[in-house]
Amino acid sequence: MQNMAEHRIAEQTMAETDQAKKIRLAVEGAVKQRDQYAADRVDDLLKTLDEAADDVAKQIARFEKKAALKQWQELRLSILKDLEGEIDDIAKEVKAKWKVGIHANVEGAMKLGIEDGVGQLEALEHPDFAGISNKARRAAITKTFATIDRAAIDFLANYQLNLLGDVSTELAAGIKRTISQGVLTGKSIPEVARDIGKVVKDPQAFKKAGKTIFKSAQQRATLIARTETLRAHNEGRKVFYREVGIKKVKWLTANDERTCPICAPRDGVIYDMDKVPEEHPGGRCTVVAVL
Repeated sequence: MQNMAEHRIAEQTMAETDQAKKIRLAVEGAVKQRDQYAADRVDDLLKTLDEAADDVAKQIARFEKKAALKQWQELRLSILKDLEGEIDDIAKEVKAKWKVGIHANVEGAMKLGIEDGVGQLEALEHPDFAGISNKARRAAITKTFATIDRAAIDFLANYQLNLLGDVSTELAAGIKRTISQGVLTGKSIPEVARDIGKVVKDPQAFKKAGKTIFKSAQQRATLIARTETLRAHNEGRKVFYREVGIKKVKWLTANDERTCPICAPRDGVIYDMDKVPEEHPGGRCTVVAVL
């Protein structure tokens, strides 16, 4: 009898371990998918920013030729104003390109959040989602997404666009300010171009690069893309949770050396759905449903 009891306990422990593993893999897969989606968004934004950096460099080179017979600080005001106008146009083009597809980006992130929720309930062996087929999974995502108010999608898209618009505005202001200061302090045109900088995609090279106008814009655009992707993803998952009646969730951190002092104490804490803390900019945490 004791051996049979021990066998049943061992089976229960194994079952619990298997389910815990399923949940962990579901969460890890969803986070990886979410982060890759954010990384793709960052790449799109930086591609536009990189093109702008090339355009700025070309404009500066063109004006360098005009100034070849004069000292840089003696450039005529009309030439400088002309350059500033070109910079404004480049910044406006950056914002216009960033606006394209922004609603689709938000919708995609929200659908990934819904998919995350479905995957969690499958791993938790929820009666309605255990062993769910791919067809039923797609149907659940479509059904939940259809319940989301269009105004909510518009709000998230417009909020992100406003943040990115600020980046493009500050980019133009920073470039023009750097050029004007270069004129006043007698810097050469190549020196001014170095202060303006460019997009640096290699992480190690980025760390070593000095402070430049384009580096600052790159940092802000990257943070916005990651944070707003996470926000839309979380919103989609939240809608799904409410649709299926989830009342509580458990907070999970990345649990590594980069985990911040704000999030570390929250790891494993169970929250009511309406009391889940707001994720901070650039956050990497997630939550899992509690049945």
